[in-house]
Amino acid sequence: MAVKAISRNFLKFLVVILAFQDVAAGVAGSIMADIIKAFPQYDPTIVMLVATFPGLIQIVPALFYGKLSKMFKKRTLLFVGLSLFIIGGVLPTFIDNLWLIIAMRGILGLGVGITMPLSVDVITDFFDGRERDFLIGFGTSTIACIGAIFFQLVGGILADAYGWHYGFLTYLFPIWILAVTILYLPEPEKKQIVAANDGQARERVKWPKAIYWVCLAQVIYSGLIFGYVTNISVVIQEDKLGNATEAGLAISVFTLGTLIAGFLFGKIKHNLPNYYLPIAVLVTGIGMAFCYFSPSLIMIFIGSIIGGFAMGIGLPGVFTKVSELTPVGASSGVGLVVVGQGLGGILGPFGFQLVQTIFNQGIGRFPLAVSAVGLVVLALIWALAIKAPAKDLDVTIAR
Repeated sequence: MAVKAISRNFLKFLVVILAFQDVAAGVAGSIMADIIKAFPQYDPTIVMLVATFPGLIQIVPALFYGKLSKMFKKRTLLFVGLSLFIIGGVLPTFIDNLWLIIAMRGILGLGVGITMPLSVDVITDFFDGRERDFLIGFGTSTIACIGAIFFQLVGGILADAYGWHYGFLTYLFPIWILAVTILYLPEPEKKQIVAANDGQARERVKWPKAIYWVCLAQVIYSGLIFGYVTNISVVIQEDKLGNATEAGLAISVFTLGTLIAGFLFGKIKHNLPNYYLPIAVLVTGIGMAFCYFSPSLIMIFIGSIIGGFAMGIGLPGVFTKVSELTPVGASSGVGLVVVGQGLGGILGPFGFQLVQTIFNQGIGRFPLAVSAVGLVVLALIWALAIKAPAKDLDVTIAR
């Protein structure tokens, strides 16, 4: 199908709107209490797979995204990814079998595993420099957060009004994104492989080792942020700083900070070209420390918005750094960033449980302290890796 000619501004709109459903699996989280009540014969941990399974499954296509992007056109991957997302998202509306619902959520996860790295990859295909940095930050932080808020809010409203099944109808919304991008988004030109010294094109261009180091740091970063997500509401309610609504508001404030950061990512990266990533990790840790020491709800909100803002710099920062490190002609490395996020989310709970067992501590403030200390240490290691003269540039994490 021929694609109509479009303006550069409309192209910017098309590439950033692809990130709208990046974290949309959260619909299930907003209606989880109702789903647990609907399946009393199952352990709640099993039922929670409805919310967690997509994050696990999205690792699979993301791991092979580089190869997929070399084998298929970006428009083909876009169509397949969004179709899987919509089909897997909507079908639980009509299903009463828990295992089938979980299977459909797996299909949704496959879609996210394609569209999430694709949403960054397409930006790097069409744009570069500060324009690229702004669009990656705006897409992965601002647009993704707006999408997350939309899916959670609308899913909850539909579930409250008509029953939990109807919350999944929210996944019909991205149909317009599929339609408008298939109609108007052009296929990016294939980047040529850099010529070798003898003038012959190399058959295979390998990723530098630095990409793997950055993605490993992303695993640790994502895992440490888990301490905030699962414990902030416990701190607020157990310490009598607020109720469940105010606990939810703290997470919303965190999301707001991430959303705001998307507008400023490009400028921050330009002013701190080498150290924007370790600084983002450090400030995230400072936000966690604020929450740990907070004697009041206001202090927790301040810590939340600081941590959320820093994460809104760190997440697009990792995508941007991996894009910059990927040699021309090599398969895209941004899928590994998605894998790192997913592994961090999966391994985070086990890591915190291990540390809590070693120190004989429970949930609440202690995991926030672990998160804060871990993030500060990670930031220092990252900064030292940048500062130290590297014998092999591939080993430098984020130079």
